[in-house]
Formats: sequence, C-alpha cells, structure tokens
Amino acid sequence: MLSNDAQSILEYYKALLNDLHVSPAAPENLSKDDTFLAVEQTLRTIRAAAAELGNGNLSHDIKGKGYVLGSMKNLQASLRNLTWITKTIASGDFSQRVHFLGDFSEAFNSMTEKLESSIHELEEARSHFEMVFQTIPDATVITKVADGTLIAYNRAFMEATKFTDEDLTGGQFNIADLYVDLSQREVFLKTLERDGNVENLEFSFYAKNNARHIGLVSSKRIMIDDIPHALSVIRDITQLKAIEAKLQQSEERHRLLADNAADVIWTMDLEGRFSYISPSVEKLRGYTVEEIMAQTPEEVLCPDSLIHMQEGLARAINSVQNGLPFQVFRGELEQPCKDGSTVWTEATVSGIYSEDGRFIGMLGVTRDISERKLMEEEIRRLSITDKLTQSFNRLKLDETLEQQFESSKGGGVPFAIIILDIDHFKLVNDTYGHQVGDRVLIELVEALHDNVRAGDVVGRWGGEEFLIILPETTLADATVLAERLRQAVAGHAFSTAGQVTISLGVSAFTTDSSPESIVSRADTALYQAKEKGRNRVEVK
Repeated sequence: MLSNDAQSILEYYKALLNDLHVSPAAPENLSKDDTFLAVEQTLRTIRAAAAELGNGNLSHDIKGKGYVLGSMKNLQASLRNLTWITKTIASGDFSQRVHFLGDFSEAFNSMTEKLESSIHELEEARSHFEMVFQTIPDATVITKVADGTLIAYNRAFMEATKFTDEDLTGGQFNIADLYVDLSQREVFLKTLERDGNVENLEFSFYAKNNARHIGLVSSKRIMIDDIPHALSVIRDITQLKAIEAKLQQSEERHRLLADNAADVIWTMDLEGRFSYISPSVEKLRGYTVEEIMAQTPEEVLCPDSLIHMQEGLARAINSVQNGLPFQVFRGELEQPCKDGSTVWTEATVSGIYSEDGRFIGMLGVTRDISERKLMEEEIRRLSITDKLTQSFNRLKLDETLEQQFESSKGGGVPFAIIILDIDHFKLVNDTYGHQVGDRVLIELVEALHDNVRAGDVVGRWGGEEFLIILPETTLADATVLAERLRQAVAGHAFSTAGQVTISLGVSAFTTDSSPESIVSRADTALYQAKEKGRNRVEVK
C-alpha cells in the first residue's frame, strides 16, 4: 500500500497530466521538497507547451531540458518548417519537399506533386485555348455586353482593323466605336439579348484612320465571372460587296472577274437553279461547269451540308418574300468531288439587287477551306493530347467523364473507370533519371492501349497516374480488365528500367450525383491497393 504522501503526489501528478484545471500550488506538505518541485515544474512546462502547440502557437518559448521537452521542441521546429514550406508552395515554388514527419511527409509530398501537376494542366489548357483563339482565321473578339469594353482579340482582328496592341490594350477601347451607324449596334444588342446569339448580321465599321469597311458579325452570349460577354467573329465582306456592286454595273465585268477568280463564284435564282458558275469549280470539285449545271442539289452538297444550306436560304428567301433585306448566308459546306472524295468549302451568299432596288437573284462565293479544316483538327488534337505519352490529357478525360455520366444518368447505360499509377515511380526517376522515367510512362501507355478496346479512353490523369474510361462496361468486367492490365504490365520488360508494376483502383457508375464521386471511389480503391502491398487491383 502507498503512504498518504505517495498517494498525494500521484494524485497531484495525475491532475497535472490529465485535468483541464489544477491547483496553482502543490500540496502544502510537499512544497519544500526540491525533487518534487523540479518534477512539478517539468510537468507544468510540458502542460503549457502542449496547450500552446495545440492552439497553433508555434512561437511559444519552450524552456527546460529532458527527453519529452526536447521532443516537443523538435516537433515545434518541424511544424515551423512545414509552415514555411507551405507558404513557399502557396507562392508557386513546388521544389520544396518534406522529409522529417514520417508517413505524413509522403502524403504531403504527394499532395504537392498533384497540385503542381494540376496547375501545369490548367496552364497547358489555357495555352491551348490561346493558340486556338489566335489561329482563328477571321477577326474574333470578346467584349462586355453592357458597355462594349474589349476584353480579348486575335491577330486577325488587328489585321482587319489595322489597330495595334497599343491601340487596343489598356481597357479604353470600345467595340461600339467601330460602328459607322450606332443603330446597327442597337439591332445587334437586341438580337443578342433575345436569342442569345447573332448570325451573320451585316454592319458598317471603321478601321484605323477612319477607313470604312463592311462586315458580317456572328456572336454568342457567354458568361465570364457571372458577367454577360459577347464572343464575336467578324468577317470582312467589303471586297465581296464591291464585287456585287460591279456585277450590278456590268455583266461583262461580272464575267471577267468571276472567270478569273480563284474562288468559285456563282449566281442562282430563288428556285435553286444556277445561272452562272465560274470555271474555277473544276479545280475545286473535278466537274466541268456544264456537269455541275446539270446536277441536283443532292449532287452538289453532302447530306448534312445540304440541310444546313437549305435552312439558311429558306430564311433569306422568306425575308425577300416579305419585303425585307436578303439575310446573308455564310456556312461551312462539304461537297462531293468527281474522284469520290469530298472537299470542305466556305460559302457566302448575298442578294443581288437591280438599280431600282428589285431583288433579282443570289450571288455566292465558295472557297476551299480544306487546309483550314486540317489545321483546326490538328489544333483540336493537340488540345486534348498529353505531350509526353500522346494519350489523352486531363481536359479530354474530364470531358469524356461528363459525357459518360450524363449518358448513364439519363439512359441507364453502365460505365466504369480504372485509376492506376506506377509503384515506386520516384525510385525509377531517382535511380535511372527522368528521361528513363519518361520512357517508362510512354511504354506503359503502349501496354495499356494493347489491352483495351478501341472505344475505351486512356489518358494521363497527372504525373504517373492514368485514368481509363470504359463505356458500356460493368464493374465486374472492369475488374477483369484491370487484372489483365496489371499482369500485362508486370510481365512487360521496360527498356532500361526493367520490371515495373502498377496498382489499380476500379469503380463504376451506380447512383452517383457527379462524375467526381465515381473518381473518388476509384482513387480510394487505388490507395487501398497501395496500402495492401501494391501490384494489385482493388474495387470500390
């Protein structure tokens, strides 16, 4: 049995260690014992330090010696260092790593790498948008709907208007200042407000030095930071209008100009019968003028383009029949060629009027845009492709996930996903260097493509992590595929790196409210696969 003094000491120490409030002074009968007072002071110092650290005060001065107090000082220093590293990462420096907090270090460093990868993906997506925006061949601008302030413009806009960057930057340039007639601006704004878009609205505008031009503007209302903006494409038809005027003045000049133009120029009546086609059509489609004159509309245009053209002309003809100006039609049309191929063209169709203002027919200009379509397709491919592995990038994966989710949610069509990453990939980079690591990623994608279906989507989710989207696939079938992929990778001899293994997490659409919840389950399953030893498949 303990003596009363021993029992009193233990009760007092227990209170110091566990109770929220303790007596400010030791028991009176022990207040003069030096050993007791030294231990009491140490416990009170530990209590105070623990309380301050628990409240997040990393500047508290921990005084004293001994193992416990020394450990608390080390923890305080580690937390101070972690705070400094976190602030460094927040400022954009991702080179810092944590190596002093055990298991937490790996999780923190993984989070930092994923954050760095996500920021890189955003910057890459922004770069792709800027590339697409700047390579649009027609003048393109983004403006505020409310006051016309110019937000963004491409090089084609500068070429069309002759304004410089110095003229356009600084937030002082207003798109309304381009209009020769402000009533045309009012028509544009009313149409945009009513329909959400504007199609081929003709207007007169000033270029630099007050040079006058005629343009067609097509616009779509978009929201940026909850503020209405207009994304507008402006087509300069000044030369086309000049051609139209000359044609009205002289049929002979009309023939001379059209017969020698590189673009195909044609005229047509309201019944859809050609009255003239320039000889350049043979270079475009392989048919002679006489052969095309005898063709039906179904032979002149591919099915989808025929519908598009007929709808546009129907609106224009309806305007004429109701005494309104001819609505200029402009569209991209696919046309069959004599050799069995097709060619993409851009057609602009306007009305021809006599001197007394009477509508007498339609004037069309058809231009070969095959190279532009190829360029647009290449730009689209680049915008959804990971540069290193040539698999799909995060932008394409997010887009496909959303499409599959909506399809499954609306029609009950199953789909599943697999998230995987390379086991101990950091060791590969540290041992062989990043060039070998990059080669491993490339060979991994090749192995994945060799073992999935043509309709499955393989992409780089970030770093060494990949996502596979499996349309019309159940959870059970996705699990079988995941195991086949695991075996295929484990059995593959990677150049230089030798054997590499992967861990995989599998999930499928159930009653999810968003694609993110499906990804979250697969990510959890991947984490479990790594926790259970790696080189395995887990399902969630």
